[in-house]
Amino acid sequence: MIEGLQIFGEYQNLLPTLLKIVFVVGAIFYLIYTFVVFRQVQVMKKTLITSFSSIISLLGLINLLLAVVLLVSFLLFL
Repeated sequence: MIEGLQIFGEYQNLLPTLLKIVFVVGAIFYLIYTFVVFRQVQVMKKTLITSFSSIISLLGLINLLLAVVLLVSFLLFL
């Protein structure tokens, strides 16, 4: 039984490493998506002027900053 588990000894760090890579790549894609949404909000703000467009712009900026924090935290702590 123990001899069978020793087969996976050299691959025991493979799964955590793959998960870290998946999380970092996912955070990069989310950052790109958030940047595109932020740019669309800026274009919408120029096109459609309303009383709450500054609030929507602020929410887009907060979302972009949180995506940057998420990526940095994944890079530092995973």
